[in-house]
Amino acid sequence: MSQSDAVVIGQALRDLVTKMSKRLRRQVGNLGAISHSEGHVMSLLMSQQEAYPSELGTALRISSQFMSQILNRLEGLGYISRRAAPDDGRKTLVSLTKKGRGMVEESRREREEWLAAVIAEKYTAKEMKVIREALALLATLPDA
Repeated sequence: MSQSDAVVIGQALRDLVTKMSKRLRRQVGNLGAISHSEGHVMSLLMSQQEAYPSELGTALRISSQFMSQILNRLEGLGYISRRAAPDDGRKTLVSLTKKGRGMVEESRREREEWLAAVIAEKYTAKEMKVIREALALLATLPDA
């Protein structure tokens, strides 16, 4: 396969991932109350357990002022909590509350259930096997 074939595949994959991401975001009912950026912060906190606001801002390429607004809103909704860092009381660590974790888990469950139903309706067993095989190959991309 040539480099130009790989470029075409890369572009098609990027386009597909972008479209699927947008479609999945629209599909979620309980995330309607929060913004895309707020959802990203909550997803990061789900995987990291806790983080400094500056780490979240760097990871998401969000200014400290905007991050502060996001965290204030999420805290007001009861989705996050803040506490002084044990090694430096001047710094703040942010983590999801039980309510916040539940919201992220429910959102993920909704998206997975919707996607599973669409896949089951649209594809045959043979096509699903091909998709599974392709996913196994694509799963190695982040390690490249």
